[in-house]
Amino acid sequence: MALPRWLSRATGRPGTVSLKRFARTVKRADHLGAEIGELDDAALAERIRTTVTGTGKGFAADDAAAEFLAIAREAMDRAIELRPYEEQLLAVCALLSGIAVELDTGEGKTLVAAMAAAGHVVAGRTVHVLSVNDYLAQRDSEWMGPFFELLDIGHGWIGQETPHDKRRETYRCAVVHAPVSEIGFDVLRDRFATSDDDRVLPVFDAVVVDEADAVMIDEAMTPLVLAGTSDDSGQEFVAATALVTDLVEYDHFDVDPERLNVALTDAGLDLVEHELGVDNLYAEANLPTLTKINLALHARVLVHRDVDYLVVDDTVKLINTARGRVAEKQRWPDGLHAAIEAKEGVASSAPGRMLDSITIQDLLVSYDTLAGMSGTILPVAEELLEFYEITSGRVERHRPNRRVDEPPQVFLTTEAKIDAVIEEVMARHEDGQPVLIGTQSVAESEDLGEALEAEGLPVQVLNARNDAGEAAVIAAAGEYGAITISTQMSGRGTDIKLGGADAKPGDAAHKEVVGLGGLAVMSTGRYPSSRLDAQLRGRAGRQGDPGTSMAFDALDSELVRANAAEHQLVRIEQDGQHLTPGQALAILDSVQAISEGLRGDRHRATWAYHRAITQQRTAVLERRERIIDSDEALEPVLERVADWRAEHEEDAEEAVRTIVRQATLHFLDEAWTDHLAGLQELRDGIHLRALAGQNPEQEFHLEALRRFEGFFGGAQDAAVEFLAALGADEIAAGLEDLATRRPSSTWTYMISDNPLGSAADRGTRKLGRLWRSKVLRAE
Repeated sequence: MALPRWLSRATGRPGTVSLKRFARTVKRADHLGAEIGELDDAALAERIRTTVTGTGKGFAADDAAAEFLAIAREAMDRAIELRPYEEQLLAVCALLSGIAVELDTGEGKTLVAAMAAAGHVVAGRTVHVLSVNDYLAQRDSEWMGPFFELLDIGHGWIGQETPHDKRRETYRCAVVHAPVSEIGFDVLRDRFATSDDDRVLPVFDAVVVDEADAVMIDEAMTPLVLAGTSDDSGQEFVAATALVTDLVEYDHFDVDPERLNVALTDAGLDLVEHELGVDNLYAEANLPTLTKINLALHARVLVHRDVDYLVVDDTVKLINTARGRVAEKQRWPDGLHAAIEAKEGVASSAPGRMLDSITIQDLLVSYDTLAGMSGTILPVAEELLEFYEITSGRVERHRPNRRVDEPPQVFLTTEAKIDAVIEEVMARHEDGQPVLIGTQSVAESEDLGEALEAEGLPVQVLNARNDAGEAAVIAAAGEYGAITISTQMSGRGTDIKLGGADAKPGDAAHKEVVGLGGLAVMSTGRYPSSRLDAQLRGRAGRQGDPGTSMAFDALDSELVRANAAEHQLVRIEQDGQHLTPGQALAILDSVQAISEGLRGDRHRATWAYHRAITQQRTAVLERRERIIDSDEALEPVLERVADWRAEHEEDAEEAVRTIVRQATLHFLDEAWTDHLAGLQELRDGIHLRALAGQNPEQEFHLEALRRFEGFFGGAQDAAVEFLAALGADEIAAGLEDLATRRPSSTWTYMISDNPLGSAADRGTRKLGRLWRSKVLRAE
């Protein structure tokens, strides 16, 4: 039972911060409105520069803050022709005070972020406005550009294709819009630079995170990885793929109930060994082959085309399942990507070599002031407090919510569910009501689109395969008679206007769709997180418009198969036809809660495993800085190559110091890369130590510390050996050789932490199976 809001706030529960303390400031801004409105544009910009003083980290409820809000509101009205509501000004105050804000879909988060950014600049700070992709970063920067320009605030945006020099220039702006991943990659690339000129140097002062739950929670489980070229080849997986192609489930391999792991049976092992002509595939000499076979089997059985990835122009493109978009520059690690390429028969891409990594969480906590907003902040308020130490609160809607959320409908099979969806769409389309349908995957969206088209209905399908036209498709989703099918991208960040993209409140097109009940949003299944369900529902009923949300689900869905307890699966199998709607709904609630718990565990695991790495990386980076900035830091190496130095320095002193610095940096970076590779291998198998009763996280930290002993001495030894082998005429060639080994590409890895769960988890599941089988005789 949910506690009343006042009691939750009194007990200090996450997500209950009251924003009423800012109401006085907002009211004062209202009173200043008429006076500020009489100023011309030049006077408006002059007044914010000369009379609004900086207040450090955020604004207090004082006259300076109120005057800033009044000026920002007037500037937004003039430049963008949208006048912010009081609720939006409350949200601005909260962001400037480092609070995460829940602001519903359609309530103007883009305007709020721009005004908060301007507030930081007025306080004398540099601010980043972070989003989830290039499209939103560019759109928001260009849309809000006239507002910043009216106030004489420098601004710019960065995306994947932004060149180095432009990045460096943009980071000098007071306001920078960028996807969070690009900031992270720039940090990683700067770490491998050998001079200040090679760095773009983002400033970690203040940050406003748009769609904060997606960025700070969902994205936090996938570390950003800087990769360089590798001599390995993915073609070696072609033979392994051929070996597993004809294997049969249950006969030759088994899949665990959670569908996270697949393993050969004894019969499967015998068959593979026979095909390979080996006696023991588990012999040490055959372990590389066994690894490739396991990865090929994993790629075949557990990773699905048009669900987990697409094949576009003979290239494997991963899908970010949380957003339904192609995950640019993202790949699976440890040969799995190459195994999928072999499975699909496409050319193998260079597997690369991990040079360094950073978690989104490490990146965001680097800022002095961190705040964010989303339509679904409160469900992750506890995690935001746990991982980022920021509090959360909600700003209520400007107009009451008129959306009607109909009771969920749960079916036994997917076929019955889809039939019900099609029937509902046909009925609403006959009346002309626009419909937006949210699906779980590219494959499902396309199959449903074909089924509706077979009924003679006009359908627009939006998924990762055609996400370039996202804004236009979603903008038209509110037109009379429109039927739009979308994966979880569903236009997050793009308003759906009733009557169409050009419709305005009160005009004929808008009134027509309002009269039909507004936009009808349908979900064809629950997402792994209830937040994603809420985001889809939030596409209807924006800014006081009417709307309807409906949820259709089936008990044979992937979410149920992957997360349901065994006794629940048995109950569905034996009693599915007789389950009441309430009982079926309770099963769905349970499996979604399990899925959300697993996501939280993965976030904690990612954070925990990266603690040791982060501490060691800090030590390495401090050493790098000293080497770049100080000749004194080179002395230990110079002393060890004194004879070589004496032989060459007289004729080329500057060249000698340059090669010593470059070699010292290079072999320090090489040592760090090798260290990371070793820790990744350790990490891949560390969860197995839980089977011996050990704590995997503790064991990982201890082993990481042991492996780091002698790190700097080993890197120095390698540099000395390299330098000592260079002749006088080889110094230039040595510099060129070192330069060719610099990072060449970037991507992120899809990493799953601790897939087997903790020892306690497995013990509990085992006891549950024994109880159900021996006592209840249910299994």
